[in-house]
Formats: sequence, structure tokens, C-alpha cells
Amino acid sequence: MASSFSLLPPLSSTLPGSDMVSFILIRHGESKDNLRQVWAGWKNSPLSNHGNITHYIWCHKADFKVVGMRQAEALADDFCRMNVAFSAIYTSDLTRAKLTAQAVNDKQAATADIPFVEMDLLREQNFGSGEGRAISKKEKGISLVAHYAKGKYPALHTRQQKFPGGESLDEMAQRAEAIVNGIISLELLKEKDESKTRTVAIVSHGLFIGELVAAIVRRDVDFQGNLDVRDLRGMRNTGWTRLEVSLKPDSGDRRLSSDTSSNAQTSPALVVRLNEINRYSHLSNLHRQKGGIGSSTHDPAQQDIRSFLAGKQKSALAASNLAPKSKPY
Repeated sequence: MASSFSLLPPLSSTLPGSDMVSFILIRHGESKDNLRQVWAGWKNSPLSNHGNITHYIWCHKADFKVVGMRQAEALADDFCRMNVAFSAIYTSDLTRAKLTAQAVNDKQAATADIPFVEMDLLREQNFGSGEGRAISKKEKGISLVAHYAKGKYPALHTRQQKFPGGESLDEMAQRAEAIVNGIISLELLKEKDESKTRTVAIVSHGLFIGELVAAIVRRDVDFQGNLDVRDLRGMRNTGWTRLEVSLKPDSGDRRLSSDTSSNAQTSPALVVRLNEINRYSHLSNLHRQKGGIGSSTHDPAQQDIRSFLAGKQKSALAASNLAPKSKPY
């Protein structure tokens, strides 16, 4: 059976009445911890000067003008330019995500009354005692416990491992399943009941977004791609990925559950189309302020997505021109 994973037309050409909800998953703007090469999970690091919101403009419908050079507002302006009207905005309750989400919300039409929901379920992976610690290299012949005793926190290499007091990748994946059973299911219900095309923003964090995309795709039983969650990482700050999601036609009239349990069987099968992976064209004209923070450093835990798509989707990823990186886990 053919996979329902495919490239879609641009946002502006999505037809109403398609019974598909468009979910736009956005990574937060650059935080100060992103520049320090530290484990940045639940620690509430503020946006950096480059990622911060310092200028505001009026932007509605075709009235578009770029003022300022900051990631979060550049993203919001780009959505405005494309006439993207959000039906709801969900965000991690961590400051770096909330400020990014607020920038997007502020640039929506003045008449829009958009639900703005903060959720701790959308947080980044919890790195426990490693929070704010430098990402170090593992020393040969020394156990992880010995590393921790020395205040060193190297990358972990399995989905079950975690720092003391932290969260494993598998545990974070359970949170992603809860979001599918909650937010995704709820928005599909609204689409079905209101017969109105919905576009939903979810502002979160790089590692969590990778797990969330994988959790959504798993609900499409016809998906035949070689999906590795590590290939879904590597999003740029304020980069975004879009998924179109609908109920699979043979799901019948079964009602979706808005329960936040992690049981993937509580919802019927979905049709998932993935497009606009790690889009960050809105950053093309941004330049770091002179005399301020130096060049940005990428999170070592965030991985390249070049290998995610094959065949006809290779050209879409080629434009991102990402450099290859190793995969710690």
C-alpha cells in the first residue's frame, strides 16, 4: 500500500474543506543556553539578544514590512506575509518558548481571538542534574556515575539512559504520545465538528518536536518511510515543520479521545502528510548584532535531518544546506 507521507503544496494553496488540520511545530528562538553548549532542558534560559523580541510592526493581510532583525518576530512576520491565520497556539511553559509563541500571537490579526495555551507537557527533555552543565566528552574507562561525580555530563547513547533526576528519551516520547492523544485529537475533533479548516501552532523544543513528529507519524499505519527520530532533530531556532493530519477514511464515526494517556490505541488511525521540514527562510536576512553575542553554537543533541527524506523529497531538504553531524543517541 502506498505511503500517505508526501510533500504538500505551499500553505497558501491548502484548500478549505479538506478535513485536514495543519499543525505547525515551531522551535523556540535562540536562548542564551543555546550559545553556551550546555544541557538546556527544563532550565528556564531566556532568549538571547539575537533571538529576543525588540521591535514590533503592524502586519495584517498584505500589509507587510520588515522592521527589526530578530528571530521570533521575523518568524511572526513571515506567517503574516503568508496570511497564516492560527486557530490556536499551544506552547511549552518555558520562557524561551512562551516569548516565541507570544511574538507569533501578537502579529495575528487584531480581531483574532486565538486560544493561547501553555503546557508543561511541551517542555524539552529534562536533563536533571545535568541542567546547565557543559556538554562534555566521555572519558575512556570511566563510568557515567564517575563522570557525574566530577560534574561532567557526556552525551548518552541509548533511549533508556538519563542523567540523575532527569528524563530518558523513551520517557519524553511518552509525553509526545500524550500530546497526540490530547492536542492533536482535540483539534481533529474541532475540525470535524466545526467543518472549518484549522491551522494550529505548537511552540516547543528541538528534541521534543522530533519525538512529537515521530509520535504523530506512527498513527499513520500506511507510512512506509524509514523513520528514525534522530533524523527529525536539528531544527534551527524558530525553524518550523508542518504536518497535515486527518482521520483515516476507514476510521468510521469513532470519536477521538482527548485523554492525555500515553496509550497509542486510544485514537483511530490517522493520515499524516509531512512538509516544510525545518523551514527557516525567515532568518535569511537576519544578522547578529556587532559587539554583542558571538556566533551561535548548535546543540550537539540536535541532529541533521538531511537523511530523513528520500527520492522526490531530497530536493526539498537540499535547500536547507545543513552540515552533517554525528548522532550521540
